[in-house]
Amino acid sequence: QTQNTKNARQSAAEMAKQELDEMKRRLIVSFIFFIPLFYVSMGHMMGAPLPSILTGHENIMLFALTQLVLATPVLIINKKFFVVGFQALANRAPNMDSLVALGSAASYIYSIFAIYAMGYHLGRGDLEMAHHYGMELYLEGAAMILTLITVGKYMETRSKGKTSEAISKLMDLAPKMATVLRNGKEVEIPVEQ
Repeated sequence: QTQNTKNARQSAAEMAKQELDEMKRRLIVSFIFFIPLFYVSMGHMMGAPLPSILTGHENIMLFALTQLVLATPVLIINKKFFVVGFQALANRAPNMDSLVALGSAASYIYSIFAIYAMGYHLGRGDLEMAHHYGMELYLEGAAMILTLITVGKYMETRSKGKTSEAISKLMDLAPKMATVLRNGKEVEIPVEQ
């Protein structure tokens, strides 16, 4: 194999490793914010205790803002889904990233609307409607979509890397020289020729 081929393979392997490392970082950060978000948003439904500052009608805005603060970093760290997904949608060639971006964005945007509606109703003393909108938050859904898809893409990228590495090792096993007959004589020449 030529030196150019080896360099190209090494460069591709380095790029794949960088992509995997970047995806692993995104995955770790996503889980760091998603786990407490899931606990705050769903824990009380499973009987887990929440801090008193996040319970009751009077604390509904703190409950919502806590979720917003925990969900936003997950969306920011996984912005690649939005960039790629919305570009594909704009080019009339939607893909899985488009679906992920639409689902996550819809959940996040509706939840922001619900937070404003809560503030509106709290300002008018209507605790019942404020509580109603407090239960209409889907911030954990937006973060969950991104986190779980990132898990899948990380696993896919990792397995592709292992497959590429195995193929490269197989290619390295190929002989470097070949014996050919030229004018009735055996001559050893590089495989590339």
